[in-house]
Amino acid sequence: MQTVEFSHTNFEDLLKHFAKSFNTKVKGNKINLPEEIGNGYIKYIQLPNSLQVLISNYTLKNDIIFQRKKTQDQFFILRVEEINDEEQVKNNSIENEKFNSIVVLTSSRFDWIFYAKKGIPIKTVNIIFTKEWIDNLLDREKNTEYIKKYLNLKISSFNYESLDVAYKQLMNEIVQCNDDTPFEYLTIKNRAMLLIERFFSRIYNKVNKETLEVKVSEDDFQRLVQVEAELVKDFSEPAPGIPKLARMSAMSPSKLKMIFREVYGLPIYQYYQKHRMNKAKAMLLSQKYTVREVGEGIGYSNLSNFAKAFKKSFDQLPSDLLHTK
Repeated sequence: MQTVEFSHTNFEDLLKHFAKSFNTKVKGNKINLPEEIGNGYIKYIQLPNSLQVLISNYTLKNDIIFQRKKTQDQFFILRVEEINDEEQVKNNSIENEKFNSIVVLTSSRFDWIFYAKKGIPIKTVNIIFTKEWIDNLLDREKNTEYIKKYLNLKISSFNYESLDVAYKQLMNEIVQCNDDTPFEYLTIKNRAMLLIERFFSRIYNKVNKETLEVKVSEDDFQRLVQVEAELVKDFSEPAPGIPKLARMSAMSPSKLKMIFREVYGLPIYQYYQKHRMNKAKAMLLSQKYTVREVGEGIGYSNLSNFAKAFKKSFDQLPSDLLHTK
């Protein structure tokens, strides 16, 4: 199984990185997958005001893990994806439809993993924009101050939405554009902006519905970011205790626990364990490590305890992933 790691925040550079990883070349603004990799394409479009779009439409011949590493510079990526895994949807239509056809907003400050399975048609549209771009956008609109705070506080747990008919239509109109499409650039530009408008309009309605009241100051939030970085820095070592994290954040333990959950959506140890298990899963899917090496790499001296924790998180044993074809 191939793993493609990247940390690019420029889609033109990312396309070149994909071309190198797949042993092919960029032609114009597009790569066609080599026959040994699969069939289909990935292409990039530069839009005004530093917006960029990355469009994918492919089916792979082997499983590939795409793993984006977090960066210090903050960018937002709006990702619209449709994965036509008919077997999974047939076996569990509600749950798999939620995760196979989604719209999600992610941040470059957090790791992200996408597992592309062989033989499954995949279509995606990714739109990347800077924090300054979104700040300028929201500053020009009325009653959007809570959306900015909402994004700052909730982005680590990602914002998922199901791919409804309206989203799917906009995505397909982008994916179906090609060199022979009249006004290809204008069509992609228009549909990309409509995707952004739809996503943020729905976030706005959600914020108003929940009457979200952000109680975390900017200073507390910045200190909390440092706490989160310390918490997930090295899984081979025991998780830092609450007293240490509280001193780092200049908060009382009770306040730290309260606002950590408000910001990151989970209690501190559950957050640590979630990312610890995600790290283990990424290591196993890379097919570079044994179960023992992965368990020890994330701090488990007892492999039975590691297997139990992994099964609790993913409903499968670590060894199951080593048998993935």
